[in-house]
Amino acid sequence: MAGMRRSCLLALALAACSDSGTESPAIDAPVTADSSNADASSGCLVSTNYGALGAKTGTTAQGPTTLTITLDAGPPRDTFFLKLNTGKGVFAGGLANGTYTLSGADLDFNNCGLCVNVIGDIVAGQGPSQFFFATAGSVTLTSTSPPAGSLSNVTFTEVTLSGAPVDGGCTSSIASMTFSM
Repeated sequence: MAGMRRSCLLALALAACSDSGTESPAIDAPVTADSSNADASSGCLVSTNYGALGAKTGTTAQGPTTLTITLDAGPPRDTFFLKLNTGKGVFAGGLANGTYTLSGADLDFNNCGLCVNVIGDIVAGQGPSQFFFATAGSVTLTSTSPPAGSLSNVTFTEVTLSGAPVDGGCTSSIASMTFSM
């Protein structure tokens, strides 16, 4: 069942990452950084520090308790992806507004209730090149459906498609952001 859930999450993430661009680089194209603060020489494809992003709006195309926000339009595009899972992590008792410190189950890609991600270098027709999952920070929710609120001091580490940290992988951070649909 857990394997099927991971497969469904991967399919959902890939569907969320579709791009409407008309030209698509080859999957084995050289690594290039699409963000001014990315380090292409190390294979890191997203900004290492997005800083204070201000107010951002996104879409709930993947469901009423998700939010996808473009961080770098690229191409290729980088996105912030928030998913709220009732019955898991901080939402074990159900979705609720409040301020949450990312810890415990919410730092586990496969068991999070408050799932905070950066998806890097989304290539049209191919999907994302890198996945990042939150390792620390806090999120304040003023609405859960659709998600709205703010985040602060969120750090991310690169993970595999199954959610395991990439050994020697890249990191990223967002100092602050308010978000809504």
